[in-house]
Amino acid sequence: MTRLKSLLTGLAAAAVLAACGGGDDKVEFGSMVSFGDSLSDVGTYKVGTVAALGGGKFTVNGAGGKVWTEFLSESLGTPAQCAARTGMLPNNGVTGAAVQDIAACNNYAQGSSRVSSSGTGPNGVALQAYGQQNLGFMADSLKDQMDRHLAKAGGQYTGRELVTVNAGGNDLFMQLNGLGAAAGGGAAAAAGATIAGWPQSVVDTVALGGSAATNAAAGAAVTAMGQAGGELAAYVKTLVVAKGAKYVVVRNLADVDVTPFGLSLDAGTRGLITSMTQAFNAQLKAGLDGTAGVILFDDYAQSADIVAHPAKYGFSNITAQNCGPNDFGGSSLVCTTGNLIAGDTSTYAFADSVHPTPYAHKKEAESVLDLMASVGWR
Repeated sequence: MTRLKSLLTGLAAAAVLAACGGGDDKVEFGSMVSFGDSLSDVGTYKVGTVAALGGGKFTVNGAGGKVWTEFLSESLGTPAQCAARTGMLPNNGVTGAAVQDIAACNNYAQGSSRVSSSGTGPNGVALQAYGQQNLGFMADSLKDQMDRHLAKAGGQYTGRELVTVNAGGNDLFMQLNGLGAAAGGGAAAAAGATIAGWPQSVVDTVALGGSAATNAAAGAAVTAMGQAGGELAAYVKTLVVAKGAKYVVVRNLADVDVTPFGLSLDAGTRGLITSMTQAFNAQLKAGLDGTAGVILFDDYAQSADIVAHPAKYGFSNITAQNCGPNDFGGSSLVCTTGNLIAGDTSTYAFADSVHPTPYAHKKEAESVLDLMASVGWR
C-alpha cells in the first residue's frame, strides 16, 4: 500500500439528491447554522501567518472567494456566514492566534474536523502528542461543534434556521494515513492505527507489520468509515432535529478518487477509497432515512455526473488544480488570485488536490437550492 502523507483536509465536488422532508410553502429562513469541515469553513484559521498571506478559506481566497454555504446564505438572504470560532496554535514555523469564540457567528465548520471527538483530522493540533509536526488546527469534531451551538442557543433551535452539515472527508484521510503506515509496522504504524480509531486488536496486529497488518488495516478502515457515517446520522437526529431544527441539509461524501489527489493513487488504494466512501454514505443514509426535516445532498452521485458531463456544469478542467506554488505547498488555505497557475482557471473544479474552487462551490450551492425547491423549502 502506498504510504500516504497527511493532507490539510477535505473533499470535493457538487451534488443532487433528496431524502425526506419538505412542505408546500416557501420557507423564510431567519439564519443559517453550519457544521462541517474545510468545505464549509469560512475563516476559522484566518489568523496569524495565514491571514498575512491573504488566506483563510480552503479555496481560492480573494475577491469572490466564497464556499458553498456563503453562496447559499446569499441566495437565501440570511445573515452573512462568519466563523463561530477562530484561532490556530503556532507550530512548524507558523504564527497562530489564541482561540476566540464569536457569539454572533453560526458557522462552526473547521478545516481538519472529523465526525467524532474520539479522533483528530490532518493537521489537527492533537497530532502533536504523537510527535507529528502540523499547522496547529483546532479541528473540533462535528459533535463538539453541535454541542457548542446548543450551549450558545440555550439548548434549542428556533425552527427557522437552515442547518447544513458535512463531514467524513477527514475521517477518510486519517484512515488512509493509518493504512499507509501499517505495512511498515512498529510504533509509527501503531500510532497511525490508534489515531484512525481502530480496535486494540487491530492496533496490535498493525504494529507487527507485513501483509497481515495491511489486510487488518484495510478491513478496519472500511468498518470505521461505516461507523462514522452512522455516528454522523445519530448526531443530526439527536443534536439537531431533536433539538428543534426543522430544515437540515446533510451532504454525503463525494468521490475522492476523482480529485487530483485521488487520480495520483494506485488502483488498489483507489478501490479501497471507494469501499470506505460507500460504507460511510450507506450508513449515513440508513441512519437518516425517514427523519422529518432532513434532506440528503448526494455529493457522490453529483461528482460522478460531473466527471461524465463536465460541460453540463461549465467546468473547463476537472482533473488539475488551479492553485500554484505558495508558502503552504500549494494548499488552498493560502491560495489567492495572486498565486494561481497561468491562464484562465476561473472554471476549474479544484483549487488544490482536494478542495473546490469558488466556481465549483457556486455550482454546488445552486444544486442545493434546486434540491430545496424540490421539497418546497424555497
